[in-house]
Amino acid sequence: MLARPKKHRRCAAAWALAGLGLLASASGQAAEEASEGRGNPLRFSGFATLGLAHNDNATAGAITSFSQLKPVQQGWSANMDTVLGLQLEWQPLSGTTFQVQGVARAGEDMQPRLRIAALRQQLGHGLSLNLGRMRSPLFFDSSIAEIGYANLTVRPAPTIYALTNSVAGLDGADLHWRLNFGDASVLAQVFGGRYDYTHRFNNFSPALSADASLRGMLGFSLSANLQDLTVRVSRTEIDRYVLRSEQVSQINSGLDQLSGALQQMALNPQLPPTLQSGLQAKAQGLDALRNPFDNRPVYTSLGMDGNWQQWRLLAELTWMDPRNDLVGRGTGYSLTLARSFGDFTPYLSLARLKRSSARLNTSALAPSGLDPQLDAGLNQLKQGFDRAQQFADISSRSVSIGLRWDWRENMAIKTQLDQIRTPNASTPGPLAVPVLPFDNKLQLFSVTLDLVF
Repeated sequence: MLARPKKHRRCAAAWALAGLGLLASASGQAAEEASEGRGNPLRFSGFATLGLAHNDNATAGAITSFSQLKPVQQGWSANMDTVLGLQLEWQPLSGTTFQVQGVARAGEDMQPRLRIAALRQQLGHGLSLNLGRMRSPLFFDSSIAEIGYANLTVRPAPTIYALTNSVAGLDGADLHWRLNFGDASVLAQVFGGRYDYTHRFNNFSPALSADASLRGMLGFSLSANLQDLTVRVSRTEIDRYVLRSEQVSQINSGLDQLSGALQQMALNPQLPPTLQSGLQAKAQGLDALRNPFDNRPVYTSLGMDGNWQQWRLLAELTWMDPRNDLVGRGTGYSLTLARSFGDFTPYLSLARLKRSSARLNTSALAPSGLDPQLDAGLNQLKQGFDRAQQFADISSRSVSIGLRWDWRENMAIKTQLDQIRTPNASTPGPLAVPVLPFDNKLQLFSVTLDLVF
């Protein structure tokens, strides 16, 4: 992908902000006109974060998701957290609401992205139906991951959320059922749909892009909301998670050529039957390696948010099973402990994601011993798959300390220091690493101003 000139980037950012600003102006004017007539069916709201982050690592960049175009490289950058989001709600009838939300992030050149475009219909008896595009329901904080003010910390830990933040929405439907018990309530949600996004492979310099397509997303969540405690469990299954790019096509083409060569050799009548069957099995093994990044993931989360006087505890356990031997399963947790002193809230956060060893069977790429050129091609592909397995390992752990200052209504200033480590210098984790080995410890210092309006 060719880089755009800096002037072009500044113009794109300006037009993005202007477009979102026009939405705000139009919605505000419409709301004023409506309020003079039959009431106020329009409501405008939004959120914003102005953030700066400093990365001390010259060999790795920091990201919040694998769809982020511009990682935070060594030095200061606004690409990590700076965001503007605007939302318009229109309620033409009682119980019927249309929602539209657009978001522009500095890490994506401030290009507006549609996060919500949905119809919400109240069905009575605590039931409501959403149709259209909605925010992601995958993990405990997925729906508010980029709304800085809604998060106690600067951001949900990328150690856990970098992958799910890439799946920012859901195009489909969900059904909510709320049951109240005095001061407590239970909320059940079932959902289904699809989502498309651009996945970034940061293990190349420059980074490469792939078209990611998620189909057959089905899931549920169940939340119990008590006076000082919220507990949520969720599970999402995706029938097809497809990644397509020029590089994947090249891999498939190489596998097809080698498989064809093996099959052609197996047709030689002078070969022993055992060798012929071995070559055919080797060709079938190569065919099985096509589209190596395709998977059928299952995401499971168990999270809680509890308050006791001035103390607050947030915790989440996550499980990711991609049902793909190249990627491997992941088990993670995050834990945040905070205490309020008036408007000031210091906090400490721990997070970790551990991937089980990948079990991709690459025995079909072993040398045949029959043709030097064929064996050279097999070896080249094996090296590529070994490298892909290294970069697919997103294992990491992080420790964060921070301070939140709610200095005005709906506004907060936060400072946070993160230390992120991966298991070794050959495991990139959720970092933008173009070359292995690398310095696998990264320190990130962040300052943000968060607001909602």
